[in-house]
Amino acid sequence: MKFSSRKDMDAPLEAAFSAVADFDYLEGQILRRGIQIIRVDTQPEPGPGMSWQAEMGWRSQQHDITCDLVGWAPPSDVTMTAVSGGLNCEILAQMTALSRSTTRLRVAMTLRANTFRDRLLVQSLQIAKARLARQFGDMVHAYAQDAARRANA
Repeated sequence: MKFSSRKDMDAPLEAAFSAVADFDYLEGQILRRGIQIIRVDTQPEPGPGMSWQAEMGWRSQQHDITCDLVGWAPPSDVTMTAVSGGLNCEILAQMTALSRSTTRLRVAMTLRANTFRDRLLVQSLQIAKARLARQFGDMVHAYAQDAARRANA
């Protein structure tokens, strides 16, 4: 199942990329939502090989999630993968300069199931795909606005 959304930001490309790829800020946002997250790599600089372990409750069950940064091409692309049980998720964030002061953020997420149980889950999500796509777009829009605010601060 695939979702994608885009939002234009009022920030230069390099500043927008720095704000979108601010992993310390992202970790704080995740913690504020009640998800336990720990960075497990020791890399001093952002790049492929960064990894996190997260634990969250959803639908009365605990889920362990492993998230890895697999693609890093400043100032345009960031690719991450997340694995939880039989679900694999790939997230690609691309930034394109539209002008010196405007950047387009495009985020695409692909969800794949490896087990029968998780295929049933994805199948049930297909029923609500329009609502989920709207929520995904709203989240990308809010994150882009926040990143533009931080980039211009």
